[in-house]
Amino acid sequence: MLGRYSWLARLADKVRAERAGTQGEYVAYCPLSMGFLDRAGITRDAFDLLIAQGLDDAALVKYFDEHVADEQRETANRYLLEEQRHYLDAEDAEEGRA
Repeated sequence: MLGRYSWLARLADKVRAERAGTQGEYVAYCPLSMGFLDRAGITRDAFDLLIAQGLDDAALVKYFDEHVADEQRETANRYLLEEQRHYLDAEDAEEGRA
């Protein structure tokens, strides 16, 4: 969690790593990331611009709090934490965190 957003920290880290050329096998805008952004009502281009501008985590939370309605946030979080839970569990197992 970053602020009240379940995927924001991971997405920000992956996009920052991609921009730095250090992402390894990770895909910044994977289907889970795109599903999160779509449900939050933030476009990929808008998110790219935020990262390109160098927003830190606190500034990202502030931006999301100002641009994402409570219902959108809840829908985005529910999508990841409930609907896509099996994918998150598989990622955790693959990365040795489960």
